[in-house]
Amino acid sequence: MTNRHSLLTLLNSLKKDDLGDKAHPFTMAQLNYFCHPTRNAKHYKVFTIPKKSGGVREISAPVKMLKSFQTYTNMLLQALYEPTSAAMGFVPGRSVVDNAMNHVGMNYVLNLDLKDFFPSIPQARVWGALKSKAIGFNQEVASAVAGLCCTEIDFYDGKPVLTTVDLPKGAKTEKRNVLPQGAPTSPILTNIVSRNLDRRLKHLAARFGLNYTRYADDITFSSMHNVYQEEGEFMTELRKIVAEQNFTINEKKTRFQKKGSRQEVTGLIVSDRVNVTREYVRSIGSLLYIWERYGYDSAFARFFQHYTLKVNRVSPPSMERVLQGKLMYLKMVKGEESLVWQRLQDRFDKVCSKKPVKVSDINYVAAYTMPAFEKQFSTEISFFAKEIPGKKEKGPVISYGASFKSGNEGIIISVSDSCKELIASAIGDEKAVTDLKKMLYVAYCKRGEFPYWLVMKSRPRNIYASTVRRKEGDLFFHG
Repeated sequence: MTNRHSLLTLLNSLKKDDLGDKAHPFTMAQLNYFCHPTRNAKHYKVFTIPKKSGGVREISAPVKMLKSFQTYTNMLLQALYEPTSAAMGFVPGRSVVDNAMNHVGMNYVLNLDLKDFFPSIPQARVWGALKSKAIGFNQEVASAVAGLCCTEIDFYDGKPVLTTVDLPKGAKTEKRNVLPQGAPTSPILTNIVSRNLDRRLKHLAARFGLNYTRYADDITFSSMHNVYQEEGEFMTELRKIVAEQNFTINEKKTRFQKKGSRQEVTGLIVSDRVNVTREYVRSIGSLLYIWERYGYDSAFARFFQHYTLKVNRVSPPSMERVLQGKLMYLKMVKGEESLVWQRLQDRFDKVCSKKPVKVSDINYVAAYTMPAFEKQFSTEISFFAKEIPGKKEKGPVISYGASFKSGNEGIIISVSDSCKELIASAIGDEKAVTDLKKMLYVAYCKRGEFPYWLVMKSRPRNIYASTVRRKEGDLFFHG
């Protein structure tokens, strides 16, 4: 590649190989537009997810066209770049398990975290890395790729500004072009930029007889001997190298783990072998037990509360898919011969085998009487009336609905036509509302992939599985 035209030709070639006749070629106008981080900043959807250690992590997900450009640029970079032996994250054929295996059975394990890893890498540094021998782009191509893969974000007091944080009154921010966390190209670009960091830390580790790996912003050293004294030679040299590479160690997340305690590396136990935590296995077994013993509705209620609160989503993904994903991860870590994985997978397959063939375009995933819903979900359903502007001669239209709270999220429940008149007559009368709730049902539905809640007058017939009524409660359980 010698210029933007040859870059565009190659990206279109990769797209054609991937999609065949369905591929619509990128145009030069589109490439030129998205190569400017200031322009493409508005083409990211920004949202937050909670961190394990507390706080939130901000994700910038590119829109469809920009994501498509970055996807094929990522393919190109994957073909060109040879990762260092220490880089374990975002490398084909390497995983958290491979990362953890390097540190099994050691007397001492040191975990470090690099602060604001993605946004701490500016566009100029990406451009320089793309021009280095590791990739070998010329100036024009490196500029185009760096512009395509970076975006403009606000910084305050040297730190990226989260959309969820209120700044002090009169605070002055500055805009910087940096790597966004959430773009398809950002992971491999962090590895390319961190090449010198890996090389220098690997030499440092060899000098002191240590093991060294890096999984994205997670750095791990381990050894049989202790060289990790705070003011010692190793720690002094380590901090110096990290600072010279323009990264910052997050001191709050630095962990020094000795043999005899639970030693973890990227979420996996490495004390004597690579393993998941007991809590991970229990979380799967607990949900399966509720499903087996009390039915799908009870399990889904527990899952919905846990997932909505911890992942901050109004509608959770399929419970079955989440469980299957957890089981696949367990299999990857413990191996196919693991009796623990085999037993849990068998239990999962057994409860899933009861799922009937879908007979409607609407899939009723779970159904509850309204009092049972409020009890199971630890919430309260409210009815409301809302004015919707209508035509002048007819005046406003009154719309009736329902809602409930899950965590800090207010969730709207759709109301079937047969329930609207009942809600209209009950609103404003506390006793009438209480009595009405005893008559109505709440169902979690999906039309295709679109999920929603629905208030109904009767229990849906084509529910997820056959149901029975328990004498001690109003909840419909699957059995």
